[in-house]
Amino acid sequence: MSWEMIRLNKPNNWLMFAVLLLCAILVGVSQLKIAAVLPDVAALLNVDMTKAALLMSLFTVAGIVLSIPGAAFMNRFGAKNTLMLLMLTLALGNFIGALTESFPVMMFSRVIEGISYALIITVGIALINIWFTESSAALATGFFNIFAAAANFVSMNASLVIRDQIGIKALWWITAASAVVCFLLVLILVHAPKFDAGSDDSGKRVKLGDAFKNPAAMTVCVLHLCLAFILFGFITCYPQLFAFYGLDQATSNFFSSLNGLFGMPVCIICGMIVAKTGKPFVIAIIGAIGCILLSFTMPYLGPETYVAHVIASAIFPGGLVMTSVFIIVPRLCKSPALVGITMGILNTLYYIGVFASTPLITALSQENTTWQAPSLLMTAASAVVLICAATASLMNRKQTANSAS
Repeated sequence: MSWEMIRLNKPNNWLMFAVLLLCAILVGVSQLKIAAVLPDVAALLNVDMTKAALLMSLFTVAGIVLSIPGAAFMNRFGAKNTLMLLMLTLALGNFIGALTESFPVMMFSRVIEGISYALIITVGIALINIWFTESSAALATGFFNIFAAAANFVSMNASLVIRDQIGIKALWWITAASAVVCFLLVLILVHAPKFDAGSDDSGKRVKLGDAFKNPAAMTVCVLHLCLAFILFGFITCYPQLFAFYGLDQATSNFFSSLNGLFGMPVCIICGMIVAKTGKPFVIAIIGAIGCILLSFTMPYLGPETYVAHVIASAIFPGGLVMTSVFIIVPRLCKSPALVGITMGILNTLYYIGVFASTPLITALSQENTTWQAPSLLMTAASAVVLICAATASLMNRKQTANSAS
């Protein structure tokens, strides 16, 4: 079944998109809500910082396990039903977290929360490509990709205020209540057509192996693994980096939040640029070069470069590269069913990168008197992103030329 046969053209598409975006931002807030108060969480649970950092990574465990089967679930039961399920699991995980001060139980709650993170990108990209035409889909993808940046900005600024005014447990209670509200909004306002998303245009059932037959798409998936490691290295570890430079917790969190503040317009602008130029691969390559420079310069910052570095971290990995990836993958796929499966593979690798990022970078930074070891590791990952972006671009050109001939 082709995109044109299933796409909606209703005037409320952007309203439905707004609900989708709100859900995605809330999922990101749930993941990052403890990053700004990690020392307090460690004290609450009576564990050290390295162990507490596992709570950030455990949020992604469900993503590693469920991304591919979750895409199959979405194909069968529909994107709207899947989105409602994600909001319910997000609420449940936060309710459990709000009621415990046990580290093992908190770890379990983070895994439950993480089910929402496992599929929010897959569901979001699927709905966008149902609701919008190709040009509008690029713009909508740019808007959708602000969810991580928006969540970062909200979490880094709101977490300390909520902790001081209401108490640290309020972070979980507020997120749980918000998830229930989002569930009701999806139930009432979001609509998506029911179609056989498990079949291609000829009616043949699409299998996991069919996605692996697209080498350009698989190269982009490898790119996304390394990008996730880099992106969340910045998002979750910036407070630790600025603490290394002697800044207090509030100042460190403020500087870290600028990644989200500037990431929001950058993602939107990137979507507009791709919609205008139709060259997401070129934009991804530019972003990858920026990632290399960012990662390499982490140990050499100073008061004059703190803000510039954070703004650049919003522009290159999360803005240019990630937005381009979300636009590239659907274009590389020949049917909606393949988009879901390919996004499942993409997100599995993405969550592996997220899972490894925070604890590994935290451990390396704690073991060394400088940030050179984390910096070199992230620089190497950035180089892989550049190589994959260039390789996938060449593969796509070759496939396009072969199809034309």
